[in-house]
Amino acid sequence: MDKSTGSPPDFFDPNGQNWGFPTYNWEAMAEQGYAWWKSRLGHLGQYFAAYRIDHILGFCRIWEIPGDCATGLLGYFRPSIPVTVKDLEARGMAGADTLERLTEPYVTKALLRKLFGPELAAEAAARYFIEGQGPGGYRFRPEYYSEKVLWEMKARPGSPEWLVQETQTLRKGLLALRQNLLLVTDPEHPGRLYPRFGLMGSASYKELSDAGWRSALAQLHDDYFYKRHDALWRAQALKTLPALMAACDMLICGEDLGFVPACLPPVMHELGLIGLRIQRMPSSPGVEFNNPATYPYLSVASPSCHDVSPLRAWYEEDPERRERFYYSMLGCGGSPPESACPEVARLVVQQHFNCPSVWCILPLQDVFALMPRYSKRPAKEETINDPTVTKHYWRYRMHVCVDDLLADEQLISLLQDLLLLSDRAKLADLPALAAASG
Repeated sequence: MDKSTGSPPDFFDPNGQNWGFPTYNWEAMAEQGYAWWKSRLGHLGQYFAAYRIDHILGFCRIWEIPGDCATGLLGYFRPSIPVTVKDLEARGMAGADTLERLTEPYVTKALLRKLFGPELAAEAAARYFIEGQGPGGYRFRPEYYSEKVLWEMKARPGSPEWLVQETQTLRKGLLALRQNLLLVTDPEHPGRLYPRFGLMGSASYKELSDAGWRSALAQLHDDYFYKRHDALWRAQALKTLPALMAACDMLICGEDLGFVPACLPPVMHELGLIGLRIQRMPSSPGVEFNNPATYPYLSVASPSCHDVSPLRAWYEEDPERRERFYYSMLGCGGSPPESACPEVARLVVQQHFNCPSVWCILPLQDVFALMPRYSKRPAKEETINDPTVTKHYWRYRMHVCVDDLLADEQLISLLQDLLLLSDRAKLADLPALAAASG
């Protein structure tokens, strides 16, 4: 209960994500024969034919974050193979001073001045740090060591604008300094160390005078994040996922997006688990968009999902990306429309209906985009969840009554046409059309 779950830094958030709920104790669950999962899924199986495992990566390993953190940057994988003091000694990094240099925030007078300017740097040093201590000459005062405390810093209501701006500058800079370390210590097991994600981009790393240390730390970082865990995580997934599968007869879809370990796709294939494909989140390196025509049969295709902006909002966000998408993925000519008009939405939906995936699921927002009368609402208001914003609430509500949708013959006819064109439905499957044709 003193840890939280999230995900490492990625394209969407350079600080990672902290979802604020505790991590599962898989060892305790295994001792109980996964009884909690079996009970939960067995009950749900009374009502549903299929379910979706959010963040199926977490059944290989989860990104675990110490409880005093507000962001996801200072996390580590569980289970994982940590770095040990012996690993450091073998690479010429030994001694208590060395360990402090690697595991504590590196704060110097030069860094304070760079972040805050001369005047504010002096104030920050006096209020938040103890001078003459720490690997860089400054150590956070104990009451300000917690990332959560720094995250919550804000000016009092009614403060003048200059003070609001100054507080924001301090908050941002202090968080950057708190994260300016190279190895994260496991609070439960101080002897276990984990490379901080992207440590080579930190000021602490850049100010290491020993080139051998820099090389060794970069190797440890890349080995931890990309190489050493495949066998461990494969074994973990093959223990946890079959336990879920045996709990009921529902069909399982796994949301396999994000920082996917190399062992996960083969495990999902072996177990017959259906993956998820979102067009804007490529599953292959070196490409900007997924091509639905290449999706595997054991997948669910969707233009968007609850954790990303819907089609209209995404299309409007970036003009240059919109142009690339319009030409390369939709195969259109001329100037791209500035908004995802119904014609564009129809091309995207038809592309997804035509793909080989066993299922195609459209979020309602992307269905609304097919009809002008339903797509007048500001596109940004249609996002359900933004996982990069800790305090984002799931406040989306449909602006159209279900009864109105059921009575909308034009929308129903359009969807039926798209289903027939893609061969996802036969005429006999669509009673209204079958009766009309008869």
